[in-house]
Amino acid sequence: MKKRVLIDISSHGFGHVSQTAPVINALLGSFPDLELTVRSGVPERLLQSRIGYSFELVPESSDFGIRMKNAIDVDAAATAASYAAFHADWESRVASESAWLKAASFDLVLANVSYLPLKAASLAGIPAVALCSLNWADLYRHYCLGFPGSEAVHREILEAYSSATAFLKIEPSMPMTDLGGIARQVGPIAEVGRNRAAQIRDRLGLKPGERIGLVSMGGMPYSIPFGKWPRFKAMHWLVPERVARPDMTCFESLCMPFGDLIASCDAMVMKPGYGSFVEAAASGVSVLYVSRGDWPEQPFLVDWLKSHARCLEVGRELLEKGEIAGALDGLVAMPEKSKPAATGAAQAADFLKSLLT
Repeated sequence: MKKRVLIDISSHGFGHVSQTAPVINALLGSFPDLELTVRSGVPERLLQSRIGYSFELVPESSDFGIRMKNAIDVDAAATAASYAAFHADWESRVASESAWLKAASFDLVLANVSYLPLKAASLAGIPAVALCSLNWADLYRHYCLGFPGSEAVHREILEAYSSATAFLKIEPSMPMTDLGGIARQVGPIAEVGRNRAAQIRDRLGLKPGERIGLVSMGGMPYSIPFGKWPRFKAMHWLVPERVARPDMTCFESLCMPFGDLIASCDAMVMKPGYGSFVEAAASGVSVLYVSRGDWPEQPFLVDWLKSHARCLEVGRELLEKGEIAGALDGLVAMPEKSKPAATGAAQAADFLKSLLT
């Protein structure tokens, strides 16, 4: 009889997809008879571009992560209010989820990084594994403790994570010391794209020596007035919107996988986030990043990136004005770093296989 697996992927940005899809592909590559159900609020086209096997999609989210004002700024009050509402009927929510998992006859649950299906799977007697570089318990504690009822909510979140069979911490990750004995470390996870720079240069008619820069703030909105940026010497920008400038191209118009765009550029401008950081490092791409303030995961991502890629921080105001020429020159002057070995997907897939056999 075929095994059935539920993959639950958070839609809080696209980094959760970039962490999970390589694990799915590695698992299905050696376990092709699995029946795969993916539950996520992420656009289906993105999931299909990353997951190399057929799956049934449940187009909904079982978590919301952290409420954001934009790609960088956290809305702590809205986050606290959302969690208070989510946990107001927590026991019945868990019971309903558990009944659904039982009725669907899932043999395994993998969550990145919703805690509801982990708790529900435990209640249903189904093995459940969390996979991520962070968890919502730690972020909730950082931003929301002190709001009314927050200690009880945090306790329920942490208890739900602790009910999992295992939590696979992906390098680089937050310490997550509260997880205790269920925490297991795996290596970096990255789907390294193809370098298609020659194709892009030919298509855009770039001059010899003209570099390619890529700007992306992940799967959340962040307004950058590209039209007011100065012209850069020998640099063509791939940006997330259409701009009436000959030195800028909307990267979606190239119709290429985003991993290929990362692998094809000379420098990338981004916020600190797992997917883009690790994929840029694995592709040997230099990085300019704008700080996310007190985002708890940021120090661990940045420290890791400094060991594996040429990178520099750029101020938020300078980014919005496009005054980053000096920082780009600084990247060029830095020594190259050793690319990381993306071993995590195979390690995670091996662990999941052990639960299915």
